[in-house]
Amino acid sequence: PALVLATARALGHGGERPHALAAAVELIHISLALHDDVTEASGGAADGAHEAALFGNAGNILLGDLLYTSAFRMIVDLDDMEVMRVLSDATNVIAEGEVAYRELLAAPASRTPEAWLDIARRRRAKLFEAGAECMAIVHGADPATRSALARVGLHVGSAHALRSEAEDAARFGIVDAHARAQAEIEAARAVVDGLALAEAAALVGVLEG
Repeated sequence: PALVLATARALGHGGERPHALAAAVELIHISLALHDDVTEASGGAADGAHEAALFGNAGNILLGDLLYTSAFRMIVDLDDMEVMRVLSDATNVIAEGEVAYRELLAAPASRTPEAWLDIARRRRAKLFEAGAECMAIVHGADPATRSALARVGLHVGSAHALRSEAEDAARFGIVDAHARAQAEIEAARAVVDGLALAEAAALVGVLEG
């Protein structure tokens, strides 16, 4: 949500729609986290097995589903089918990434840095990418700006994955996760610098944070 709102400020877009979009993106994020909690409880976590899901497996799944459907009710209220399409596609990619990650855990011989990075972009970075792109859509940005802001989101999301799951990345041979994360942030900064945004400092602030 912070990236969505920073993108709105960078574009000079006010009103309530950015907050509604940010809230919807966060509900999707929380719903995915709750479902992750179930897989972590069963020993399939990126950061190690948990003893139990927060509300029990059934409770986590049901609450996650409730938040997910609530998010899409909010997205419907935005009355933009392109936003709906981008976020629907994103959640599908994230689910595919989760399946691919479980398959990779079961096949140690396939664990490579490239495989981890590809799956991390799908599991973790895709929602960042979609959130920034959707804010550009809501604003009515031109296709080039929309594509550039989506790239910013992808870089930021990749940096987040590398920083928050550095230990897991190391299991796949990535020993310089934090350096790679910083490189992703610098790539995002370069994209922002190449755009003529009303308030680029808003996005720069997110990158520096």
